[in-house]
Amino acid sequence: MSTTRRSDPVVVAVDGSERSAGAVRYAIHEARLRGTEVRLVHVAPDPLPDGGLWPSAGRDVEDLRSSGELILDRAVSQARAAAPDVAVHPLLCRGPRVTELVAAAATGGLLVIGRETRRGPERVVAGATTAKVVARVAVPVVVVPADWQGTRRNGVVAGVKSYPGDGELLARAFGAAAVRHTTLRLVQVADVADLAPDADTAAEVDALVDAGDRMLRQAARDWSAAFPEIPVESVVLPGRPAEVLVGVAADAHLLLVARPHRDLRHPVRLGRTPRDALASSGTPVEVVPLRGDPTVAPLVLERSGEFLKD
Repeated sequence: MSTTRRSDPVVVAVDGSERSAGAVRYAIHEARLRGTEVRLVHVAPDPLPDGGLWPSAGRDVEDLRSSGELILDRAVSQARAAAPDVAVHPLLCRGPRVTELVAAAATGGLLVIGRETRRGPERVVAGATTAKVVARVAVPVVVVPADWQGTRRNGVVAGVKSYPGDGELLARAFGAAAVRHTTLRLVQVADVADLAPDADTAAEVDALVDAGDRMLRQAARDWSAAFPEIPVESVVLPGRPAEVLVGVAADAHLLLVARPHRDLRHPVRLGRTPRDALASSGTPVEVVPLRGDPTVAPLVLERSGEFLKD
């Protein structure tokens, strides 16, 4: 049985920009739910000379280190002032941002990243960096809007593609709903983009909706036996998966989607739906990495904010 323990810290990336604010607030909120600490991580890059082949040395390195320390000190002070009841610890890293964040995430139970707020080419580059981190981390990762406050939200939404294949996702979703004392909405999308061009679209969509409805009802029955206190709703909707899920989760606390299981053909793989949801959702999106482990409902328990899964 693998376990996300209450002692596992919530790791949150900070870079001194506006987008870190919502991520830090979310990390504090999540740490309170879990009864654990927050680890603030800032990655100072290795500077490159004009030629771009070797890291430069001397003053450039010292300036980046000092700047990183200031960013981290400011973030820690603000977090401790906002949440004196939560233990907050800094971690300054240096090197490639993707590599360092993936390594930092491995020391915790959850990684939190702020959604990019810039426009133009900078947003494209930063968005690609976030996608690379999400595709590589071994723990669940949440991407959070900069203005996240956690107010006026209702329910947890999980996008379920298959059952029992998404058992690990359901474990996280039911646990997240349990600690928030809220409703869980299971959503399956009948992906109309996958239909053959010459198909009888109406009949094909109806068949997909019927199959999805049976699947979600079975999943809800099985998992509600382990989490009887959670109100569960299920719905199957036609459309494009990311668009549908983002729309359903517009007023939710959290949207959970799965990252496909890695195999020899796809050693690093994010998937179209989580990638598109991360780019467009105004709700925090948690991407759950599937490991391919069989996870069945009767062996999954949640007690006092502690997630246990087989």
